[in-house]
Amino acid sequence: MRHSTAHVLAQAVQEVFADTKLGIGPPIRDGFYYDFDPKYPFTPSDLEKLETAMRRLLKLVNALKASSY
Repeated sequence: MRHSTAHVLAQAVQEVFADTKLGIGPPIRDGFYYDFDPKYPFTPSDLEKLETAMRRLLKLVNALKASSY
């Protein structure tokens, strides 16, 4: 689950902040972390945008899974 969540976060960052460079994002014992190199530091508003994008991506994945049955 952590590994998949890291991928969803990376996809959201690439969609919302296309100029942000991705670093590493491994799962660890208590979750995961991801290193990003954004043009500007993320703000609380940016984090809300990322959360919205992640929720949209997860809904899309769930819809695709449901349609394949």
